[in-house]
Amino acid sequence: MKFSDFKSVKQVIEKYPLAIHRESFLPNIEIEPPAGFLQELNFALMMQSEIESQMFFREYFIAPFMRHVWMRHPRLKLWVNQNLAYKDELTGAPDYFVARRVETVSHELVGKPLLAVAEAKQEDFIAGWGQCLAEMIACQKLNERGNITIYGIVSTGIYWEFGKLAGDTFTKNTLSYSINHPAQVLGALDTIFATCEQEISG
Repeated sequence: MKFSDFKSVKQVIEKYPLAIHRESFLPNIEIEPPAGFLQELNFALMMQSEIESQMFFREYFIAPFMRHVWMRHPRLKLWVNQNLAYKDELTGAPDYFVARRVETVSHELVGKPLLAVAEAKQEDFIAGWGQCLAEMIACQKLNERGNITIYGIVSTGIYWEFGKLAGDTFTKNTLSYSINHPAQVLGALDTIFATCEQEISG
């Protein structure tokens, strides 16, 4: 089943039962973006029209944040539209996912995935989380470790929501974030990237 076939969290847990929680699991950390980052972000906001494609938001709002934080964590690899599959059961190409960077001799080109990111297309967070949670479950199964925590992000580019999957419990962060406060978005992303690095060190 393709990740995009899941249109809600409810549809996912009907096939993969989970406990659902809400809590504030992200610390209040801010990372001030450089002036050039803000200049490009403000330019994209100023030039945005009423008929932009989904790719516009992904390229000019989601990608810059993901790329900026990735540069702080080179032990990880950020994949873009790369196929990800757990058997024939869960398949597709997440908008982004983060995995361990493969640096040694290995039969794998893609490391074990730790974070999945889905764009909330047409600002539909319900369908966005259905797709993202399916991707998170695939990541969990591919790791073959019961104690690993997988993270998920659903974003329109303007608004960002965060979740995590630990064992059979899916937790959504109670707060969402906006690029009106880019330092908060970068802080949340950096916290998750840092936690992913700790997972591959464990």
